[in-house]
Amino acid sequence: MGGSFVVHATGAQPSSIEIHPALQGLFQLSKVYVMNAKSVLLVPMLGLVAVLSACAGPMPKADSSKAWIGLQEEPSGVLMAEDVDGKRLNDGRYFDVKPGAHKLDVDLIVERGGDDGQMNCETGISFSQFKAGERYTLVESSLGEEYRLKLEDAHGHQIGHSKDFNCMPG
Repeated sequence: MGGSFVVHATGAQPSSIEIHPALQGLFQLSKVYVMNAKSVLLVPMLGLVAVLSACAGPMPKADSSKAWIGLQEEPSGVLMAEDVDGKRLNDGRYFDVKPGAHKLDVDLIVERGGDDGQMNCETGISFSQFKAGERYTLVESSLGEEYRLKLEDAHGHQIGHSKDFNCMPG
């Protein structure tokens, strides 16, 4: 066979393919590589599906015994709730906290023009007077590449603000 493969065919359809023994190892390695490549791509895809499925579900009803903090971002960014008092959240669309003092951490993903890709930014905001049954909003704003986050009450009055965002290309 000398490095080639042989096809036994009857008519137009081959019935079997025999691969030279020296090439069989190569074909086995390529199957393993393809399987590993699929596995490597599967992990980020599952993560993306989990994030999108959280966004696809209906927003839960607000608990009247807690404060509800919604998120408002500019069109160029995606603002996500990450942690409350250092504890990771399951749903990044809002914060739901007991009355009192809390530190809210957010992530901001900003698409930049051209070949610059995106920026991943994070910041936190602390507020000591969250009240049960009240609605609040974290509002992201930007001027160029300078991002800000302010906390507003239900009447749109600013009651707090974050420190600067910490941003990295990503």
